[in-house]
Amino acid sequence: MPMPYTHPMKPAGSIRIFTILGINVYLHWTWVAWLIIRTRMDGSYRSPAWSVAEFLALFGIVLLHEFGHALATRSVGGRAERIVLWPLGGVAFVDPPPRPGAVLWSIAAGPLVNVLLMPVLFVFAAWMGVWSGPTHGVLPFPDHLNALADPQRFAFYILFINFILLVFNMLPVYPLDGGQILQALLWFPLGRPLSLRIAAGIGLLAAATGFVWAMMQGETYMMVMAGFLGWQAFNGWRVANMMAMRERYERDMLAGGPPPV
Repeated sequence: MPMPYTHPMKPAGSIRIFTILGINVYLHWTWVAWLIIRTRMDGSYRSPAWSVAEFLALFGIVLLHEFGHALATRSVGGRAERIVLWPLGGVAFVDPPPRPGAVLWSIAAGPLVNVLLMPVLFVFAAWMGVWSGPTHGVLPFPDHLNALADPQRFAFYILFINFILLVFNMLPVYPLDGGQILQALLWFPLGRPLSLRIAAGIGLLAAATGFVWAMMQGETYMMVMAGFLGWQAFNGWRVANMMAMRERYERDMLAGGPPPV
């Protein structure tokens, strides 16, 4: 998920794990805590080592996704120097040039990475023998999946996780990639403030709906996710209002100065 660029200082509560192409990758401490919790609670594998491997693969996919955002931003002349991994996913802090086309490319490049990974992971799952026995179509579950060995389950799960991440990120809900793509597309005919206001409004509505649903279902993780998305959508709404006020002020100045108070 791309976020507005900030000064490339060390994010609070995180450690830098490596630097590639001048992009610093940080790991938040909550990622380690979530890994431990997930490994203890996950019953998908016979050996807990495969739970750890799946979790590491998940964040490998997320990291590639965020590098897609960062490198695309740099390709259009923007800045991208920091990626942070934490339990709710990854965040690439980017600053593309303030043009709708440049912003659209910097956002769309992340999901494009997941699209390119789909055939690779599908071939890997086939090579591991996921579909070697009787299946129910392309998706080998529930009965066949339960009979698979841990390596085959791992191959299928990372394919499925990549697909779910792609679908989830492409939802037209700000600040998800789909919501930011919608905002960039609306920017062409409507301008930046109004397009951001529309996208952020959809994000606020979706986050509120998701939070209520998660609370009714007792899904704590989804409640946290909905709260985070709602907060970011609210920030987008505030930024859109500030942009609109600045544009009105600049128009008034060009027209002969602001009206008397």
